[in-house]
Amino acid sequence: MKTIKLFVFSLIAFSFSGCGEELFDIKFGLNTKDVTFTIPATSVAGDIILDPATQSLNLDSLASANGADISKIKSVKAKKITAIIESPATADFSLIQSGFISIEAPGIELVHVAEITLAPGAVKQFEIIPLDVNLMDFARKPQLTVAGKLVTSGPVLEPIKLKLKIEFEVIANPLAK
Repeated sequence: MKTIKLFVFSLIAFSFSGCGEELFDIKFGLNTKDVTFTIPATSVAGDIILDPATQSLNLDSLASANGADISKIKSVKAKKITAIIESPATADFSLIQSGFISIEAPGIELVHVAEITLAPGAVKQFEIIPLDVNLMDFARKPQLTVAGKLVTSGPVLEPIKLKLKIEFEVIANPLAK
């Protein structure tokens, strides 16, 4: 009986020794950021700069609420970005050819988090695939700034109110050293 217990214990220990650190990772969302921009009316096609919009962060309390402290966080990434036209009712994304979304924070160089490489078409909402960029340094700051650039294929006849809904994923490991 003692031999069987020892064998079972050895099997359990061996199975956990083969598991990577990722087994103990926890994932949770950082507060979704809704960023609103106004695309001004233009008489020609070309570049439209999305003016920087500042967002507050509180990664410390979110990490604590999810069973980890900020020193145990491995990564923060944009998980999903949705572009939505809020007004006017007649507007759509048919004029957009390309563009990018960027994030910056005090003391940290600007980084692109998403690129629009395919024209979204005549839709009022579309998903922008985020780039695989670790935003950990940005998330540790109390604020970050979202900005970007769009390239249009024609004039923008009236101002358009655009909202970006940015969802973040945080990966932490409470057992990490």
